[in-house]
Amino acid sequence: MNLADKNILVVGGATGIGHAAASVCAAHGGNVIVADQNETAGRPASAAIGALFVSVNVADEASVRRMFDTIAARYDHLDVLIHTAGVLRGAFVPVAEFPLETWQTVMDINVTGSFLCAKYAMPLIKKAGRGVIILVSSVAATGVSSSVAYGSSKGSVSSLGVTLANKLAPDNIRVNVVHPGGIKTEMKLSVIGREAELHGQSAQQAIAQAAAGTELGEPEGVGKILAWLASDEADYVRGFLTTR
Repeated sequence: MNLADKNILVVGGATGIGHAAASVCAAHGGNVIVADQNETAGRPASAAIGALFVSVNVADEASVRRMFDTIAARYDHLDVLIHTAGVLRGAFVPVAEFPLETWQTVMDINVTGSFLCAKYAMPLIKKAGRGVIILVSSVAATGVSSSVAYGSSKGSVSSLGVTLANKLAPDNIRVNVVHPGGIKTEMKLSVIGREAELHGQSAQQAIAQAAAGTELGEPEGVGKILAWLASDEADYVRGFLTTR
């Protein structure tokens, strides 16, 4: 896998799958930009892999625009957008009791955030003459989710990817959507802890057991797939990819 001289933006790259992808891309020669709202984790994590860090709130169009202005001031083009930013709220809340505010927050970050980053990445990717956009959805898009908002949002992200792939193909931009399964991230572990609490069990113990076990995959495994998709070796890949 050769990512030398490729300018790669990883949105949501401070932690979890996003950080794993950023690390692998940097290790294979990519010029990596990490964007995240979590500056406390994002700045040192980016410095550790030699990446530029940019703060962004993906649900806010002005913030996304500023992020791309910052990137454009340093790089004359962008080769790859890897969008991993997302939240899960409202786990195990019944549909009849699900707050509209929670629904809207999840949709704003997961769906609108994906759209805005793709929208504003376009001018910089076009300057490269070709490029790649990778959206991270979830197996929850077509399966079972603990949150009606999260599952619905990831289904929307997957549909967005299909639409973008069709719209951007004439510009020589490949769009892929990745559906990770059970991965050992803070988000997944928090859901496991919440489920344990609902069953009268210790959340801390459940999280510790899940973190120590082998049932969940490691973020690095998905990070390698995302980095490979960013490379020219994946030029013939189309549509969705599902991981463990």
